[in-house]
Amino acid sequence: MPVLQPSGLRGRNVLVLGLGSFGGGVGAARHLTKVGARVTATDLRTATAFGSEIAELNDCGVKLLLGGHSTEMFREAEIVVVNPAVAPSNPWLEVAREFGCKLTTEVSLALATLENNASLVVTGTHGKSTCASFAAHLLNGLPGRTLLAGNLGGSLLEAASTLNPGDRLVLELSSFQLHRLEAPPAWPQVAILTVQGEDHLDWHKSYDAYASAKLRLLEQQAQDQLSLSTYKELGSNTWKKTSRGRSEELKPGFLKNLGLEQLPSSLDFPWLRPLARLAIRGVQEMGVSDEHIANQASNWPGLPHRMETHLYPREVKIVDNGIATHPEPTIKALGALTNTEQQIVLLAGGKDKGLPLTKLAAAAQYCTEIHLHGQGGERLANTLNENASHKRPQPEIILHANTQKAMRAAIQTVQPKGTLLFSPSFSSFDEFQNFSERADLFQNLVNIAFKK
Repeated sequence: MPVLQPSGLRGRNVLVLGLGSFGGGVGAARHLTKVGARVTATDLRTATAFGSEIAELNDCGVKLLLGGHSTEMFREAEIVVVNPAVAPSNPWLEVAREFGCKLTTEVSLALATLENNASLVVTGTHGKSTCASFAAHLLNGLPGRTLLAGNLGGSLLEAASTLNPGDRLVLELSSFQLHRLEAPPAWPQVAILTVQGEDHLDWHKSYDAYASAKLRLLEQQAQDQLSLSTYKELGSNTWKKTSRGRSEELKPGFLKNLGLEQLPSSLDFPWLRPLARLAIRGVQEMGVSDEHIANQASNWPGLPHRMETHLYPREVKIVDNGIATHPEPTIKALGALTNTEQQIVLLAGGKDKGLPLTKLAAAAQYCTEIHLHGQGGERLANTLNENASHKRPQPEIILHANTQKAMRAAIQTVQPKGTLLFSPSFSSFDEFQNFSERADLFQNLVNIAFKK
């Protein structure tokens, strides 16, 4: 089946199903009007959830149907651009099929125009943004442009329209985006798996379905193209066996052999070094010299809300790990902090995805206090009590009515020379549009408390 090209949508009725929380749906709708499609956009939320974006779409000529979906909109559509957040079990997808609509995504539409651009794509349960952003940073300073896009936010379809043939593409793709991926032949040049843990089972319904979505990234690779993973990391063996091209599992000695043992402080955590290895090997495959890599690697500032550490008066350390929307990143963060810090206050909670919490509860037993909120926090509190150890003093567990109350209490509680770890471990969608909105609130409350 030929890949659907954006230019082939001129004069056709296109329905954008879901506008999303990071601008992808809005940007896709905006771009599709530019190529001449007759665009309708629908979302369960009302106009108040979007602000100025709604005025922009109106100005572009997009027909907006907000506050819910209807059968009639699918009757009129030829093409349905499905937002990544729309689960496979969503009944409206079946309605679209019954009316003979062609289902696609903005990622698939964008890739149809980018098959000749050098591409490095990162997926995994966590570490995707760090690995992809570091790889893009390493590619800076070379001739042409490097576009960093995908799950990081914004519309890939809109951004891709600005690329020239010699430009490069670095993508972070989530399991939601990969589930419906229609990639061009011999793509991508480099495919990276950070780690195959356990997440989004509420969306995929099973671990096998979640893992299979990640593996779709390898389906169109050619024999001379490269897939990368970390030796003995979760999912690495399956990634290597599924690869259609060359496959490498990177070991700790890789950086030493390049003379790059000293990484920037933004990557100075044991679980981040494998991500640096993957990014460096990936850009090597794209023709970047070791000298350029070494020069670029030394000044990478890192990403916000990823173990972002700040020192405040009274030697209080605040660690913002707001990216953590499932237990694994928090487990690793606690593992690192308990080796160096004496008094750790954990702030966690949010919308429960139903993931196992036993390992998180075990790691959190070394905290002095744990401030929790939301359904996730309530279940974690129960798990902590059920798995309490009698061999050491138990942390004080405080369950709060909402996120902001938990944040304020945790910030006020941290003692001199103590450490507050903000690592939610659960989804933000109970009270927020996305994880970033929740993390920004935390940073604002910290700044107010310490009058920064």
